[in-house]
Amino acid sequence: MAIGGHEMTVALPDGDCFFDPQHPADGRLIGELAAAAGDRFIVLLAFADCRTIEGWRTGTPATMPRFGYVMIAEAHLESVFAFDQAALAQAISQALADQGATDYKADIARLAADFERVWAGLPPAGSRELGIVHRDRFGPVLATALSVAGAGNTRFPRVMLHQSILAAGKVINIVAARDYRDSETIFDAYGDLSALAEATASRN
Repeated sequence: MAIGGHEMTVALPDGDCFFDPQHPADGRLIGELAAAAGDRFIVLLAFADCRTIEGWRTGTPATMPRFGYVMIAEAHLESVFAFDQAALAQAISQALADQGATDYKADIARLAADFERVWAGLPPAGSRELGIVHRDRFGPVLATALSVAGAGNTRFPRVMLHQSILAAGKVINIVAARDYRDSETIFDAYGDLSALAEATASRN
């Protein structure tokens, strides 16, 4: 894809496919992600398991239990950054430290306990940033608790992990979301995030 005149490749793991914005169901989902991202960010693409997408388009499953997307700050569309990934990671880490973000230092059990406590108190469609769940060569990985509205008056928990990486001179934000079951869900979501980050970084 071309962003601000610069070509960028987003590489998906085997078995995953991009949502098609021209498909009505896919377009609605991308629109919902864009609305949640707010005015300052642009959702570039979204992805999920190919077979799950096919079934979801016809109602089975009714919701998407695992998906991801890539977005960019509107202010970064034209910008090309001269610094490297290490400098970006350090800048983000410092900004989070200045904000007093919780750092779980890879303590998944503590994060899971906080997640389960926090999401129970969220209103439908509510969200809350939890803090840094992990650090890798791309920098900090942030975790968010989501309360997703289900059928009728039901709701269920979803965990979202996100991280910024440098690709083709652009700072992009990668997001991996999964319906939450237990602490293993967090590991699974990080696996999704890491695979996309590594594959995309290696191709740009």
